[in-house]
Amino acid sequence: MPLLLHCLRFTAITLVLQLCVAQTSIAQDTRYVGDKLFVPIRSGAGGDYRILHKGVPSGTAITTFQRSPDDSWTEVETVGGTRGWMRSEFIQIDPPAAMRVAALEKQLTVLDADREKMRASLSTTASTAYEAGQTIDALQRELATTTEALTDIKRVSSAAITLDEQNRTLLQELESLRADKELLRLENLRLQDRLTNIQIIDGALAVLLGIIIAVFGPSLLPKKRRSTGWS
Repeated sequence: MPLLLHCLRFTAITLVLQLCVAQTSIAQDTRYVGDKLFVPIRSGAGGDYRILHKGVPSGTAITTFQRSPDDSWTEVETVGGTRGWMRSEFIQIDPPAAMRVAALEKQLTVLDADREKMRASLSTTASTAYEAGQTIDALQRELATTTEALTDIKRVSSAAITLDEQNRTLLQELESLRADKELLRLENLRLQDRLTNIQIIDGALAVLLGIIIAVFGPSLLPKKRRSTGWS
């Protein structure tokens, strides 16, 4: 019995400790405050007028018409046709920073995909150029052998003309392969230049993205709304 009581006490203590750890973990869980605003549209330029639209999400495109005498309200119309008055402080010319950051991230993703394609093309071109170089070496060895054979045969055979034609054919093939190799080399250099330009653009876009986040990042955080008497 004492052993059984000791085991039960140990089990109870263990359960209490696990419960405390779980509660502590829940208490320390990290959360984030949302930054999306919903701005109402009213029937007049004031917080006492009737609400025509409960809330236009931030980032929504609207058409503006006129401002109130104190410039604190602006007459607007949504794409859906709702026309009324909205607080001027929530209206800006440029799209929100979050939308511009998302567009830059999408552009960076496209550039990354293009860069990977360029790398694959560059690798294929380099491989083709290497194979062309090996073919040229083989043809040069064959040409040397044929030239030696031609020199010997010319002294003992009347078939010199035929061998000479073969020799000219090999020379033409060699020159053609040399030209192809030069074209591949130039294409390789062009692809390398394009890849370098893409990397420079990537760096510039990354710097621009960092600047936009640094400048507009604070504006994405929810601002403390002033008590204006409207919803």
